[in-house]
Amino acid sequence: MILGERFSFTLGMDCHGMRLDVALARSFEEKSRTQIQRACREGLIHCNGIPIGAKAKVCAGQTLTIQWLSQGEMALQPRQMDLEILYEDEHMLAINKPSGEVVHPAPHVAQSIVEAVLHHCNGQLAMAAGKHRPGVVHRLDKGTSGVLLFAKTDIAYHRLSGMFGRRDVEKYYEALAHGNPKEKEGTILLPIGRDLHWRTRMAIRENGRPAHTHWQCQRRYSNGVILLSLRIYTGRTHQIRVHLASMRCPILGDSTYGFLSEWLPNLHIPRTMLHSHRIALEHPMTHGPLLIEAPRPRDMEMLIRLFAETPKLPETTAGTPYN
Repeated sequence: MILGERFSFTLGMDCHGMRLDVALARSFEEKSRTQIQRACREGLIHCNGIPIGAKAKVCAGQTLTIQWLSQGEMALQPRQMDLEILYEDEHMLAINKPSGEVVHPAPHVAQSIVEAVLHHCNGQLAMAAGKHRPGVVHRLDKGTSGVLLFAKTDIAYHRLSGMFGRRDVEKYYEALAHGNPKEKEGTILLPIGRDLHWRTRMAIRENGRPAHTHWQCQRRYSNGVILLSLRIYTGRTHQIRVHLASMRCPILGDSTYGFLSEWLPNLHIPRTMLHSHRIALEHPMTHGPLLIEAPRPRDMEMLIRLFAETPKLPETTAGTPYN
């Protein structure tokens, strides 16, 4: 039995009164139910130094000590990679994550962004999240590009993680989607949970976790493509992808959530066209305002120019939001 790093985790209000295994599934969406059940069974989840079982009821504010079972040894290998640094100081850094790269290692992943950041920082990243996820404060999907933050020190990590947990970080995205919403903008408040029939997918579920997305249409094109600006107030797995699919506007390239290549038969869409273009937050140490922006990636910019050259429908008057 291989054990991972031991760490502490405080339960949020959305877990109050739940069974331990259900609360852990909500809080650690990347963990399978089998992993959670086994950790509980092996006595690896503690509260006040005492192991607690999967069926135990938990309360908001409780601090758990957790030690996951490792799925295998994943030795981190710092690697040379050209990184686009958007912001850096002695406490944290932000990069423009390229599409196609995963954030942190997993048993089935040969290399990850965190290994490139380790190389850039000469190994000086926060270890509070565990030795396999140094400095990782939040994640972006493999196909998503844009602003990604890392903590260099444990104190910066804890403060940044707290800010994300309290929703004090403003997160803005752009997406190319396919659809024809009647409105120029709107808000989606639909809960998201694991798809019961497809383990790697998320879905709108009545008993899922609350999720809040605001969208605004910047431009409409005659081929059914729309350019959207989005702000997410929660950070659920695949949130934007699931919410846009729910309004019949799947993101270009996102076949997992409904995009069909025959809608644009003469185009190759290389990936899910979703970009994290702006994050606004308070600096975790100086408390000054930080606005970090990532320019659109080349593949997305080229598609936008291509669509703009085709005859288009009348534009919306929404303009660009969140200035």
